[in-house]
Parts: sequence; structure tokens; C-alpha cells
Amino acid sequence: MKRKTVIIIFLLLLSVTIAVILSSCKETDNPVFLYLKNVELQYEGEVQKENIKTALQDILTLTLDQLKKKRYRDYKGKENQWDLPTLIEKHFVPAKSGITLGDNFYKDVKSMEVQNEVKIILDRLVK
Repeated sequence: MKRKTVIIIFLLLLSVTIAVILSSCKETDNPVFLYLKNVELQYEGEVQKENIKTALQDILTLTLDQLKKKRYRDYKGKENQWDLPTLIEKHFVPAKSGITLGDNFYKDVKSMEVQNEVKIILDRLVK
């Protein structure tokens, strides 16, 4: 190969590598992920803790349509009172103020980054 061709190939590979690195460093725009990242859980007693664990497991296992229909206990333990976004807003305090769950909660909650964060939170709850 000519030296010029080698230099062009090298520069192309370098450009692709830089683009990949920069795209992986980009902060996500998924509001559910931003809400859950480093979240503080607030609950009183085992009933509320189990309710939260159930919701987190549901995020990992239920389909989008099933999640939309699912209802959870309220603070007092009364069945079928809260949808998933309400449960999260009542028991999860985001690390940064002003963060919301966004307008596409059920779509966003099924993203891989949210699924991974939910696993981390669930692990903290189980231990």
C-alpha cells in the first residue's frame, strides 16, 4: 500500500474511534434513567418495601402493556391504588431536584439503561 493510503485509513479509523468514545460519554436524555440514577428510597416497614420490590421486578419482567395496567398498594397498604409512575414518585427521591419521569414513562422505563439501573436498585433493596 502507498503511504498516503495508509495515512487515510489510519485517519478514518481514528475518526470512528473518537466518534464512538464521544457517543458513549454523552449524557442520556432518558428522564426515567436520570430520575432513578443514584435515587434515595423512602419507605416505612416491610409492606412498603415489598411493594417497591414488586414494582422493580415488574419493570424487569412485565411487558409495556402489562406495566400500564398494573396497580400497586398505596402508603397505607390498600391494594390497586397507584400506577407505577405514582409509586416511583412517592417512594423514590431523585439525586437532583427538578427531575421528572418525563412524558413517555412506559416507553422509557423499558430501555436497557433503565433496566440496568433498576437491577442496581433492586440489589440494594434485597441486601
